[in-house]
Formats: sequence, C-alpha cells, structure tokens
Amino acid sequence: MEEEVKSGFDFKKYLPIIGIVLAVIILIIILVSVLGGGPKKAVKNYVSAINKSNVSKTIKSMDLRGMYAWRNTSFKLKDFSDEDYDKFIEEYEDVDDSILEMAEASQEKSMEKVFDNIKDEYKSYKVKVEKIKSSKKLGKDLYLVKAKVSIVAKPEDEEEHEEIDSASITDFIVYKNKIISTDLSF
Repeated sequence: MEEEVKSGFDFKKYLPIIGIVLAVIILIIILVSVLGGGPKKAVKNYVSAINKSNVSKTIKSMDLRGMYAWRNTSFKLKDFSDEDYDKFIEEYEDVDDSILEMAEASQEKSMEKVFDNIKDEYKSYKVKVEKIKSSKKLGKDLYLVKAKVSIVAKPEDEEEHEEIDSASITDFIVYKNKIISTDLSF
C-alpha cells in the first residue's frame, strides 16, 4: 500500500513558535523605546550633532517651538512650579507657525556661521558629554538635565586664538526628548 503524501505546510505545528517569536519582538520594541530615548539621550544626541558640526542633525535634536516658548517666559529653575509648567505649555501652543519658520531659518543660518567659524579657526574641535550629573522632571515631558561637558580645541593660528580645554556643568532644558534651552556656548 502506498502512503498518502501530504502536500502543504502544517501551520498548526509551528503556531507556538510563531507566538513566542512575536512576543520577543514586541518586548524588544518596548525595551528600545523605554531605554533608548529620554532626556539624557537627547542631550547626548544634541552634543554629538554639535561635535560633528552637523546643522541638520543639530536642528533635528532641538524643538524650536519649545525654544521660542521657553525664551518668552522667565522661569527660575529652582522654584519651577506647576503654574510655570502650565504657562510654558500655553506659550508652546501659542507659537505661530510663521514665527516657527522664521526661527528655523534663523537658527540654521546662525549654526552654519558658527560651525564655519569653528572650522576656520580651529584645526581640531571636540565637544563631549563627560557625565550626566542629574535629571530633574519639571513637568510632563519637561526636564532639566545637568551634564559635565568638555570642549577641547586646537587653533589653526595660535597667535590669533587660544587653545580651548575646558569642562563645565551645563544646563539643558529638554521637552519631549528635544533640547529647548541650554547654556552651552562655543
């Protein structure tokens, strides 16, 4: 007697394996989204983009609407309150799109100029986050991150410019994982 040959794929046999694989993929996605971002990562991305003199990446790491809203208010970070947060959100929501377009164009030109000056004046330039000192939640998705940032630069012409070798604690205000304010200067 001839045995009957089955043709086709037995899906039911592999169903538990497929379920386990899907569960693992979902778990990985959740872990990456939770651990992969956040205000500390936003600071590191911003500083990395500056270090590479990449205008496009630097702009992408910033929230220009948030920058404009933050500048239009005068907060004292020591005493930042729920009312201050509400005021920031009101300002954020009130930023007009036309102002945002002008701010983006202005920020882009300003960064290009700064990065060009750095390239002209220094043969090497390195900005690095040495250590994240603290991260304080100011409101929903709003954080104050303090980081030790170092800058090392060697001038093209030592007679015109001094060598830079400094490290300082720098404040970064982060909203929805984008930089809206910093006291980092270069």
